[in-house]
Amino acid sequence: MRAPIFVVGMPRSGTTLLSALLDAHSRIAITPETHFYTRCGGGRQGATAVDVWECLRQQPGVRDMDLTDEEVERLWVRVRSAARPVPSDLLRALGTTYAERTGADAWGEKTPDHLAHVPTLLRDFPRAGVLSIVRDPRDVWLSLRGMPWNEDSLPEAAWTWRRYAQKSTRWQETFPDRVREVRYEDLLDGPADILREVTAWLGVSFEERMLRFHERDEGPADTAREPWKAKTHRPIDPSNKEKWRTQMPEAERAVVEWLAGPPLRAHGYPRPPLTVDGTFVRGLGQVFLRTARTVGARWGRRLRTPRRAPDDHTPEWMHRQAGEEER
Repeated sequence: MRAPIFVVGMPRSGTTLLSALLDAHSRIAITPETHFYTRCGGGRQGATAVDVWECLRQQPGVRDMDLTDEEVERLWVRVRSAARPVPSDLLRALGTTYAERTGADAWGEKTPDHLAHVPTLLRDFPRAGVLSIVRDPRDVWLSLRGMPWNEDSLPEAAWTWRRYAQKSTRWQETFPDRVREVRYEDLLDGPADILREVTAWLGVSFEERMLRFHERDEGPADTAREPWKAKTHRPIDPSNKEKWRTQMPEAERAVVEWLAGPPLRAHGYPRPPLTVDGTFVRGLGQVFLRTARTVGARWGRRLRTPRRAPDDHTPEWMHRQAGEEER
């Protein structure tokens, strides 16, 4: 069995859905987002398990695990049992301790941005399997806008999607036996078929209970704190794709398609002809104006934001949201 299992991909691409489906398997437990390699520097040279833990315990996903004192103690017993403890021993102990709650014999973790750290996590976990999910960038933008943690403009998000898609393809080509790409749209159209392929690749049998993931109270997402993940408590909706056809102005679509570049076509996403007229030109002007405003407002916020304490590892967007609520 390939384990642990890491679920990665561009935010708002279906990483939560895929992790919820896997978490419903009797042998698999997927932890909430840890940001082990991103915010906490788990792969940084010279980092210690103690240093990383100080950051980890402040992450919302780790707090959602609601570890008991006994579990924390057991976690550190596992870390210290290693001959020369390193940060990856901490993540392994955290995942193993979390999986013990349900009796699962394999654990996994879902932090979308860990896509950039695939070589490092594969080095740290030689038997790991990585599932990278890709979604149409136009639908990603429709889902991304309005998220409290998103500060990117449409062009920035489109360029980010391009980099993520390129990395996903590169890792699959570089590590063909350890990285598998999943298209979000294929998962919606045939969840049972895709899950059978995925579980076979992971080395476990498919279970029908995975398709009933939405009936479970628990899961790798706290929908009370993150209401944008509420769909993990609903059945899969096959129609939740190609919304850009009716909800995205052609000027916005043109910008995304241009910046997304070759990866858009390489992943099988269509590019219908555009209608270039006065409305289209005015739409382009509006996109660039909104982009300038978004970037300017972001820099203004950063200049006004007080410097944070060195031991404060709470996500920046939560500090920003708290400040807005106080005002």
